Amino acid sequence: MQRFMLLLCCILVVPGTVTAQQLVFSANDLDTVQLTEKKEWGKVQITARSDKNVTIESMDVPREAPDGELFNNRIKLNGGGSLEYRAILFTVEQKGELVVYCNSSSKTDARTLVLVDAKTGNVITQFSAEPDTGSKACLVKAILPDPGTYALYSKSGGINIYQIMVK
Repeated sequence: MQRFMLLLCCILVVPGTVTAQQLVFSANDLDTVQLTEKKEWGKVQITARSDKNVTIESMDVPREAPDGELFNNRIKLNGGGSLEYRAILFTVEQKGELVVYCNSSSKTDARTLVLVDAKTGNVITQFSAEPDTGSKACLVKAILPDPGTYALYSKSGGINIYQIMVK
């Protein structure tokens, strides 16, 4: 009987304390490549063109986020973007919290990362991608208000994306 009660307690307690991830898209899991056209990985796609490319590359010095996440690869947006190029689009089945690990590609200037509803093109929010110190990744968060497809791109200038996560 004690074993049964212990098992029952575990079943009742665990679901309330564990947050399921809807999406984790990490540059650490990607091969290095120069993208000159759209590429898809399940519910995520990166848009690129030959004149507005995106680079996935490894880094000599890993970047560490405030929460301890460590990144060896990055997605370089290589400049300002739109829904058609230099953007990362992702689809979620329900509303949730978006967490983006990123940096400006500049060592001195923060750059603006834009989150838009891909269906309407409406801006949901904008984030400040902090300058790249050479060892630290910044972390920004937003609430995704509804299920659907969203896009992230730089308003102007290069931004490096390390990971996108939706909880």
